[in-house]
Amino acid sequence: MGHAMRCFTAFRFSLNRLLLLGLCCSCWTAAAAQDAARQLMERLHARYQQIDALQASFVQILQTPYAERPDTLRGRLWLQGDRYRVETPRQTIVTDGRTTWVYLPDTRQVLINDYVPDETGFSLSEFLLHYSDRYEVRGGEAVTYQNTAYHHLHLRPLRPEAPFQEVVLWVRDRDLLVTRVDVRDVNDTRMTFLLSDLVLNPALSPELFTFRPPDGVEVVDLRQ
Repeated sequence: MGHAMRCFTAFRFSLNRLLLLGLCCSCWTAAAAQDAARQLMERLHARYQQIDALQASFVQILQTPYAERPDTLRGRLWLQGDRYRVETPRQTIVTDGRTTWVYLPDTRQVLINDYVPDETGFSLSEFLLHYSDRYEVRGGEAVTYQNTAYHHLHLRPLRPEAPFQEVVLWVRDRDLLVTRVDVRDVNDTRMTFLLSDLVLNPALSPELFTFRPPDGVEVVDLRQ
């Protein structure tokens, strides 16, 4: 472009005007798209503030740079505030917000410890509550997958030392629920988290968030 502008000086002014117009349009389009993404994220935030409890089936697909194939895990989960229960064939994790139980059926052990929020773990509800302090929101584009309409929200951390370097939320258009999350961490490990059979605000018994070890299981109490 620089050589052409030197050779055709008669068109320099017109070219500069066109270039300036193009830059202005690009900036306006990018700003408008980012504003639309923020608005969608705010709607999503408001939507999840209305959800007190949730139950769902899930599939977690984990791909590390050193593994030849991804690791796939299926299970069920129940969430209510700080309380949750996650059941998979490999382990059951339960917390009532004060105590955490981890049941390992293969070794027939139950590990008991004080509940400590995992700052390096990915919690969707915690993420949606505090995203504006930690991430820049972009995207919001409409996509169709398996005959279902979604919006993609791309989030990049504001701090370079953040544990997650990229997060993509798949927001289902018809009910504004997140049914898929793609995460890439600082080690280039990628996790895809798929949710199905979602039930919002189910009546959950408090007993669901405690764990009674089965007979014959070793109990290891790690609390001090």
